[in-house]
Amino acid sequence: MPEQLQFPFPSLDFPGRTTLTAAEIAARLGWDEKHVRDLITEGELPGIDGKGKGASRGSYRVPAESYRDFITARITGQRRIELLRHLPKPVLRELVRELNEFLKN
Repeated sequence: MPEQLQFPFPSLDFPGRTTLTAAEIAARLGWDEKHVRDLITEGELPGIDGKGKGASRGSYRVPAESYRDFITARITGQRRIELLRHLPKPVLRELVRELNEFLKN
């Protein structure tokens, strides 16, 4: 299993969890649950729809990794640089290689 990097915002993390509900994410971020469900249905926040037959709305579960990726991708300002400083050098080199390849196309 790959090593999990330390989450940049411990106050927003859910240690030991594998999946999260839209309600849990909304409460942690101070958002409306509908907003989180909208992010899931629009594909911005990858989730799993466990809606049963006859249910009026989805019963979403978001993998903890998807939640962490979602938050990390939206880090702004100086925290973005601080996050990069915590990445191992081989990961940074691979990231540079991937970015250079992406920018060529």
